[in-house]
Amino acid sequence: MATGKRYYWIKLRDSFMTSDVVNYLMSQPDGANYVVLYLMLCLKTVNTDGKLASRIGEIIIPYDVEKIQRDCKWFSADTIRVALNLYKGFGLIYEDVDGTLVMADHKELVGSETDWAKQKREQVSRKTMAIAESGNAVESGVENLHTEIRDKRLDKRDRDKRKNTTYSCPEPEESASTPPEPPVFSLPLNDGTEHPVTKDDYDKYVDLYPSVDVMQQLRNMYGWLDSHRNRRKTKSGIKGFITTWLAKEQDRSMTRQPAQPAQPQPNAFGLDRRNNKVPERYGGGIIV
Repeated sequence: MATGKRYYWIKLRDSFMTSDVVNYLMSQPDGANYVVLYLMLCLKTVNTDGKLASRIGEIIIPYDVEKIQRDCKWFSADTIRVALNLYKGFGLIYEDVDGTLVMADHKELVGSETDWAKQKREQVSRKTMAIAESGNAVESGVENLHTEIRDKRLDKRDRDKRKNTTYSCPEPEESASTPPEPPVFSLPLNDGTEHPVTKDDYDKYVDLYPSVDVMQQLRNMYGWLDSHRNRRKTKSGIKGFITTWLAKEQDRSMTRQPAQPAQPQPNAFGLDRRNNKVPERYGGGIIV
């Protein structure tokens, strides 16, 4: 019986163990531990979007060397510390804006499947084997095709229900010729493409963060991403990066208080020592 649980696994290319990075790691005195530790970190982040962090309510707690050592019991703190520096140097992990370590290319490393999809796949496999044993190749091919189509449709319907996916109606044909509005700004992503900041996005940021010069902060983000190429964001993570950055700038601006102008300090007779003048009510003149 399907329960809606999802199972995860990591995917490695057959050239992983012979890649230049792994060859270099293995050439180090503690290289085998570095490779095994990397695989364990991949497994620990399969369902956290690659982030080495734990969540307690709304609070995100990044992993540090001590936390990793407790979870990965067979490595010393020095081994973990050296390994993390090597991973950063090779671009295997990067440090996010909030200080959280993130596994690079996480989506390409992780696969997942619901127990419902697994059950259906096994049913298709059993039916295929039964039909093959019957010797009716033509009927088996047709039945297998119909079964796969039906199961794919059921699997897609199940995923859509869980994700609460909604579909919008297509635009009228006459609007198809209208070119899209150009973005007001673009930020580079880790796959070489760019994320467009539309006019609607820009107006929303201005409304949400009224104390922030949003356009200047977008320029600052571009400069940061351009100088930290191995820490550029994915398509799914770039909006979170923007809002986190702008929220911090909003908080900083709220803590800045304008300086109060100095007030004149009259003496006991009402004389203004700042300009050495006697007020008119005392006859005017200059203080000697």
